[in-house]
Amino acid sequence: MTEPIHDISVEGFIESFDRRYPTFILKTLLRDRTTGRNIIWADNEYEALGDGYMGDDEITVEKITGMNSGVIKPRIAKEQERQSQRTKSRAEVFTPSWLCNQMNNDLDEVWFGRRDVFNTEIVADGGANTWTPTSDPIEFPKSKGHGWRAYVEAPRLEITCGEAPFVCSRYDTVTGDELSVGERVGFLDRKLRVVTEKTKTRKEWVRRALDALRATYGFEYQGDNLLIARINVFETFAEHLRDRWGSDPQQDELEQAAWIVSWNFWQMNGRTYAVPTNKMGAEVESTLGTFEEPEPKPIQPSLFDLFEGVFSDEINKEIEEEEPKETVPLCVIYDWRNGEPFEFASLKGKASDMGKKFYAVIGNPPYQEENSQAKPKSNGQKPMTNIFQYFQEVTDQVTSDCAVLIYPGGRWIHQSGKGMKTFGHKQINDCHLSVVKLFPDASELFGDAAQLADGITIVVKDYRKKEPGFKYIYSKAGNETAVQALNPGDKLMPLDPNDLPLVQKIDESVRELGIGFLHDAILPRSLFPIESNFVENNPNLVRKYENDAAVDYSHEIKLFTNDKAGKTGRAMWFVAERSIITKNQHLIDEWQVVVSSANAGGQKRDNQLEIIDNHSAFGRSRVALRSFKTNDEAINFYRYVKTYIIRYAFLLTDEALTSLGKEVPDLGDYSNENSLINFDKDIDQQLCELLGIEDHEFSYIKNRVDSIRNGSSSESGVN
Repeated sequence: MTEPIHDISVEGFIESFDRRYPTFILKTLLRDRTTGRNIIWADNEYEALGDGYMGDDEITVEKITGMNSGVIKPRIAKEQERQSQRTKSRAEVFTPSWLCNQMNNDLDEVWFGRRDVFNTEIVADGGANTWTPTSDPIEFPKSKGHGWRAYVEAPRLEITCGEAPFVCSRYDTVTGDELSVGERVGFLDRKLRVVTEKTKTRKEWVRRALDALRATYGFEYQGDNLLIARINVFETFAEHLRDRWGSDPQQDELEQAAWIVSWNFWQMNGRTYAVPTNKMGAEVESTLGTFEEPEPKPIQPSLFDLFEGVFSDEINKEIEEEEPKETVPLCVIYDWRNGEPFEFASLKGKASDMGKKFYAVIGNPPYQEENSQAKPKSNGQKPMTNIFQYFQEVTDQVTSDCAVLIYPGGRWIHQSGKGMKTFGHKQINDCHLSVVKLFPDASELFGDAAQLADGITIVVKDYRKKEPGFKYIYSKAGNETAVQALNPGDKLMPLDPNDLPLVQKIDESVRELGIGFLHDAILPRSLFPIESNFVENNPNLVRKYENDAAVDYSHEIKLFTNDKAGKTGRAMWFVAERSIITKNQHLIDEWQVVVSSANAGGQKRDNQLEIIDNHSAFGRSRVALRSFKTNDEAINFYRYVKTYIIRYAFLLTDEALTSLGKEVPDLGDYSNENSLINFDKDIDQQLCELLGIEDHEFSYIKNRVDSIRNGSSSESGVN
């Protein structure tokens, strides 16, 4: 064909596809096999176009072609349209193709027991990650069930698939550059390469290629993304056929391929396992018991229609007056081996049919979502809620052999943040955990598009694995440190393996000394229940505190809190009546050593450590590490926390309050009479002796702490 394999220009992707194939192919790819209608838009991105483009409206050929050409376009084309000034080197806003390749190689390593099967990952001269395809035919393991036919037929699923970059790589997801068939790295591309190498006739090739297609799945929420994914998968089949045989697919082959793709790539809410809907309060229901070849019809008849003639006229009148219950069906997909439809949700749970599970699952799920039910923050923004863990959990349930997902790192490893304690503890101790690769700087993978302070992890699971432990890889600035890690149990594993020897020394010393960790002594953020908007909401209850201003401590206190809520607010001192503190009033009479609640561990910048005197209270912008009855104890503790060793210990865990200070030794007694430390002498030197820290280890500690202040990071480890 003289036309390019694809056209991702602003006006071209759907239109060029519709020109190349009969319109019924596009109509087939728009079908939703669960509802019998078409897939829907599912979000509000297109609502400005008017009627027919609302979230629950179906996508039709007429709405995306002809006068409506260019409505749907690949994400890279959207990015080029919105930010035409951005260079390609900065356009890493999607899962880059090199990363899709790496993660597919992770899956294949489980199958083949080795890497570099389909390609070799390399770093180009300019530092860009890329790959070189292998030239020799693929050699398969001799073990039973791992031959080439089994590989082709093993079902693989890309979750929240977007445009299906893990399935097929027709174009580079970052640059939009076309990739030749021989360069492609998707898991369908790999199956079709094997088919090409192992078959001798066109008829056999088509039969095996359709087998590969039947074993290729994906689900997506957004309707436009799903259509593009379906087109990409369909075109991948056609392009591999053309590349191998030098001719176009026949009409019956196109029909079969489109039919399979319309079943195997389905529209689903990954949290409910049902068809997406914007209807508030819609209930999920199973329709499989009455499932037939879909025909356009309402989701659910009214209750009156269902029970007409059964009840008395009076009861029927009541039912007529009730609002009909909105329902949405669980998604139905197809088991090609047994020739029957089934609900995706049925794969969950111990009673699920192992024969229907996916051999492998891969993907880059959504990380978090806006919590519309929660109270807005003081700056007006809705709080964000982690959701990536739900996709890992469902992957664990629907997969038989292996999975590779990518999502935020430090928060689950350190069980830090809402929803992470249970998930993180279970995940890090799962015997199926095979490889965890942490990139502390997410921009190394996604550029400026991913603002993830805790980095990103690639998580590989082998569900056949029963022994404990996993391979842990820490990758920073192109340098990798790999160790064989033990499942840590209730302890928090250090993110940087270079810290492990020091963590072991700290833990052992804490046990031998019979002391605890500071985390258990830290006071709650709501110690004094003063919200950040207290001053602006109650201006008559406070006055600004000026140095040396008279304060009547018999009934007044100094109050350290924000002058207003939100990012424009500034923490400052006020004077207020003691009675405004409705909880923990007795602690006003003690000294607290506090840090900024936003930077409590000093991970990114100074934690603003200071002593609050025994006439003061503070709002949620500060967290009290300890409270003391004497000023001397507070000063001693302040000096202790200011040491290099203790500041380093804070860096060993996430600074969220759920994990803050879990590796910081707590002496307990900070009076001058304590038996462990003389606070008038060099505390770091005494801590080195107490914890068994050697000179080269202390140099490493000092360098780590200073690197935070200087905005750089040391790569030298502790040996």
